[in-house]
Amino acid sequence: MKKVIAIILMMVMVLGIVGCNNSENNAAQGTDGGNEAATEGRFLRIATDVALPAMDQHVATDGLSFDVITATIEGLYMTAADGSLYPAIAESHEVSEDGMTYTFKIREGVQWNNGDTVTANDFVFSWKRLVDPEVASDYSFIAEVAGIKNASSILGGEADKSELGVTAEDDQTLVIELERPVPYFLSLTAFPTFFPLNEKFVAEKGADYGQTPEDLLACGPYKMIEWNKGYGFKLVKNTDYYDAEAVKADGLEYRVIKDSQTAALKFDSDEIDVVKLSSELVDNYKENEAYQQIDASYVWYISPNNNDEIFSNVNARKALQHAVNKENIVDNILNDGSTVANFIVPTSLATGPDGKDFRETSKNDYSVYDLEMAKEAWETAKSELGISEASIEIVFDDADTVKKMAEFIQAELETNLEGLTVSLKAQPKKNRLELMRTGEYQVGLTRWGPDYADPLTYLELFLTGGANNYPNFENETYDALTISSSTTLAGEPEARWEAMKEAEDLLLAQEAAIAPLYQAGYSYLINTKVSGIEPHAIGVPFIYKNVQIAE
Repeated sequence: MKKVIAIILMMVMVLGIVGCNNSENNAAQGTDGGNEAATEGRFLRIATDVALPAMDQHVATDGLSFDVITATIEGLYMTAADGSLYPAIAESHEVSEDGMTYTFKIREGVQWNNGDTVTANDFVFSWKRLVDPEVASDYSFIAEVAGIKNASSILGGEADKSELGVTAEDDQTLVIELERPVPYFLSLTAFPTFFPLNEKFVAEKGADYGQTPEDLLACGPYKMIEWNKGYGFKLVKNTDYYDAEAVKADGLEYRVIKDSQTAALKFDSDEIDVVKLSSELVDNYKENEAYQQIDASYVWYISPNNNDEIFSNVNARKALQHAVNKENIVDNILNDGSTVANFIVPTSLATGPDGKDFRETSKNDYSVYDLEMAKEAWETAKSELGISEASIEIVFDDADTVKKMAEFIQAELETNLEGLTVSLKAQPKKNRLELMRTGEYQVGLTRWGPDYADPLTYLELFLTGGANNYPNFENETYDALTISSSTTLAGEPEARWEAMKEAEDLLLAQEAAIAPLYQAGYSYLINTKVSGIEPHAIGVPFIYKNVQIAE
């Protein structure tokens, strides 16, 4: 009898997640403490193949989390559909002649959905929290990237977070002091890590902040009212948003559907509005009027743990670089517009002082598929390591397409590298990230998307001790080249550009720290009644403020 009751309860839970978007859902607890029933209306129904990892902007490191955080909170500036910046919570800003002091005027009338006013101090608190060693944000490094005064000293343990160059002169005036001119600084204010936080609310919630809808505040277009972890979550229009009149959709409803075939079938039956297609489905839908191909700047790569007994050997790492047929991955496994990447800084990311794309004047053959090179490097590695065979494990996200890619890589490595046995470990994305952050893995499949339009958004990943330096790469020359590109060479654009090219060459050609796979492109089905979804190759992948759903 208990088993029957459990099954009935499970069915009720599932129906609550995948039911039609216009059906009445369970009442959700609002952040103001009152019950707030989800109303009928025009909800954008989005399929995602991974669960939502985090809603704390100083914990989040992935695209989905950034999408959802950006739907609920805004920054000083935000990114428009064409990639330009527009004032959001900041009404305007001024820059000093030396480019090292930014003064922002905070828009009046901006409120958190608990009724508190958004003030300059909300940014001061948030930015100091970002560099707080007790919070230990994986994105704390971005405060250094932004050049904020004393950020480096604070993160290095030489100064207190109170000394960060961020000041609230009054509720409407925010002053940011930099240590050097940073040409992309304003664009960073549109990145979720730099969004405001309500100090009183965060302090009250403590470790629970960001864990449930009740533990969140919104000042953006939408607010979260449901979060069934592992199954889906729901946002509704935030009527307290200062620009609420511009928000036409009644909300966003995300459903976790790991199987792409199932997601596509739900699209066909009008249960879902947005679906990312897996490779085997692309050809079936290419002629469908709902089919859209979206370019991206995410680069996927194989990340060997450079501290591992085997992959501490540079030749073992070089074998990984050359043993996998990446054309097969993009053409047959992905089939979605993705392209082979033999580099880490993607195409169409940033233009140099010569007016040309970084990739146009840089090497593009760092990790080409070459069986002869792979076999030679592997035999050298085995000799140097004193082994004739080896067993390794690859950890990867448990999404359907990633699993297929992992299985292909497994077959390629075992076939092409004699004596190598490869096992696979599928994990929910959050768990996979944690394993890689803590170095408890041998080889991982991972990706990175650009936070701002500069090669440093990729190159700084691999600085010694960096939070997102998954391969645990360490090289003093690389560190010097990369750090100088954001500090001493900031005012010398040509020299800076050459230093970044040299850093990429050292990372990939000389040290083979990682093995790039492909630059992502995506194939989607988007309901033809839907307009206003804004894809972005840089920063937040998707912005939904301007979504409209026709009757």
